[in-house]
Amino acid sequence: MFKRDHKPQPFPRRFPHFATATMVCGILSFWAPSAHADGEFLQLDLSKSTSTGTLSIARGALTYGASAVSYEDGSTYGLSATYQLPVAQKFVTLRLGPAFGYVNEDGKDGSFEAGIKLVAERYIATDFGGVFLLADLNSIDRSWFVLGQLGLSKPGLSFELSHGESETYSETSLAVVKRYGDGPTSLRAGYRFDAKEMFIGLSINTF
Repeated sequence: MFKRDHKPQPFPRRFPHFATATMVCGILSFWAPSAHADGEFLQLDLSKSTSTGTLSIARGALTYGASAVSYEDGSTYGLSATYQLPVAQKFVTLRLGPAFGYVNEDGKDGSFEAGIKLVAERYIATDFGGVFLLADLNSIDRSWFVLGQLGLSKPGLSFELSHGESETYSETSLAVVKRYGDGPTSLRAGYRFDAKEMFIGLSINTF
């Protein structure tokens, strides 16, 4: 996520925000009951101007989410808890629930917001791997995010194309993801077209 008028920022200044973001994601994992765990997904990306972290924990029909973004002028944090709706499960999984956001602009008091989050996702298994589609709508800042991922099981490679927008940002990203060994960890590298910069990262997916 990026401010439309963002400027590149050196890594040392952003690190305190990113450390706080990682702590928020870690704390959320303790909120989710350990029984009947479906899986966890953690993703961290770093670029010259922005750091992002995303966490998703599924427990039965409930999915707990956390996100954090550190950029030139401050940072944003989000929490959500969505419930899987018992409709259209053969074609798409729909989840709905409350969302909470916090914005901390440098030199200003932070502000909280509450809203509603709707997520639609579908995984299609193929002979060569799989296709994953995701759409995320959030009433906070009227934000939305869509992602398409093509996975190749033999080389352990995935290709992602995503786009997100809100009242304060717009970004399109292309990424290549390489699974590390047979475990849940993958290494990521890609390009953000609006910011015109490369990024690197990692993800852990136990689903």
